[in-house]
Amino acid sequence: MASEFQQGKIKQYHADRGFGFIGGAEEDIFFHISDFPLEDGEPKRNERVKFLIADNNGKPRAIKIERVADNSAKAKKTKVVKHNNAITNTLLSNFRK
Repeated sequence: MASEFQQGKIKQYHADRGFGFIGGAEEDIFFHISDFPLEDGEPKRNERVKFLIADNNGKPRAIKIERVADNSAKAKKTKVVKHNNAITNTLLSNFRK
C-alpha cells in the first residue's frame, strides 16, 4: 500500500461502534477511532483529513490520521462571519455597560 499521506473527507462516522469511512480518491477507506486525533473532538462529516494507508486483511485502512485546515472559500467566509460576530458582541457588551 502507499507510504505517503493521502487526503480525503470524513464520509461516515459511527460513534457507537468507533469506526467510520473516509472518502478517498478511488474508494472509501475504513478508519478506527484509535487512529484519529481526539484533541479537537470526534470526527465530523465532511471534515478534511490526511492519512497513511495500511493493509487490513486485504482492504485499505487509514492510519496516522491528521486533521487538515479547511481553506475553502466557504470555510473562510464562515471564519470571517464568526470573527465579525465576536467583535460586534464585544462592542455591544461594552456599549451596554
